[in-house]
Amino acid sequence: MAGTDNNDYTEEVSYYVKGAEKTENTTFIDDQILKTLRDFCTETWIWREVLTAIDVVDTEDEYTLSPAVTNCDVPKVHMVDWVKYKEDGNDDDQYTFLYPWNIETEEVAGTGGISAGWVYTESTAPSVFYVTGDETLVLKPIPDDSAAGTANLLVKCILTPALTATTAPTHIYHNWLEAIGQGVAARVMAMAGKKWYNPSLANYYKDQYLRVRNDEARAQRWQGKTRTNNTVRFPAGFSGGSRSSGGGISF
Repeated sequence: MAGTDNNDYTEEVSYYVKGAEKTENTTFIDDQILKTLRDFCTETWIWREVLTAIDVVDTEDEYTLSPAVTNCDVPKVHMVDWVKYKEDGNDDDQYTFLYPWNIETEEVAGTGGISAGWVYTESTAPSVFYVTGDETLVLKPIPDDSAAGTANLLVKCILTPALTATTAPTHIYHNWLEAIGQGVAARVMAMAGKKWYNPSLANYYKDQYLRVRNDEARAQRWQGKTRTNNTVRFPAGFSGGSRSSGGGISF
């Protein structure tokens, strides 16, 4: 199975939304679970994966990004974290980062000294990339036959379940089950057309969900599950003397 079934969250949701587990509510609740999972992933960047290495092809500058289905039956690329390239046959320690472009860089005249024809030139190695709205990775300059190779392009992506996904990464279920349940409750109770409509509870559960999403989960975006040193800095002069520049305590 690719990941954990979205409906595995239903029991948790039922603690907040009365009758969520009933058959007549299944389709609606499943949809709210999926939309909450999508929001959680896109806002926290908690789901990152390095895609299967891509073969760079002679004169081909567009590449479809295809996440594996190991952690979700229908994964979708939300953002690209980084792209690495190496010459064909080189060891992995010879990868180099490609520079990310804003799409506008190509389209605005005179941007960064780039000529109108530069994006149509070929080169022995790409140097920049950008990603289109349909999740196509574009390399520039266009790779020539010397740049082509087998599995010599790596792409790390921030992923989210697609709108048709029925599963999501198991690590989200294990780590953030309660938050997802409260997020679903917040969505459902804010809908005036539904029998569960309760603005006060909707705001309460929304606050609980956002606290976890924006603080606890986002902290893992950069730190992972690693205990790191934190530094508490005091205002200048706190430790005595008007000329003190302030200090810190690591713990």
